[in-house]
Amino acid sequence: MSETTYSKIAFVAMIVLLFAKKHHRTEAVIYQYISRYGGDRLLIDNYADLHTCDFAQVVDDLGDYCRRKGGTL
Repeated sequence: MSETTYSKIAFVAMIVLLFAKKHHRTEAVIYQYISRYGGDRLLIDNYADLHTCDFAQVVDDLGDYCRRKGGTL
């Protein structure tokens, strides 16, 4: 596995963990939620920009994105 791939996986895992803590849900439930509304692709496709941002802001923005796609968290 390339270093870039590993970095993307670690980034997505961290954002899922922080999102789960914020919403008091398990990581598995949150990953399913994020994936259902395309948030996982958003994180991966925009990794180059997002990984340099404040993670709390990324979590908030991801929540907004999922809500615009029909999510309720």
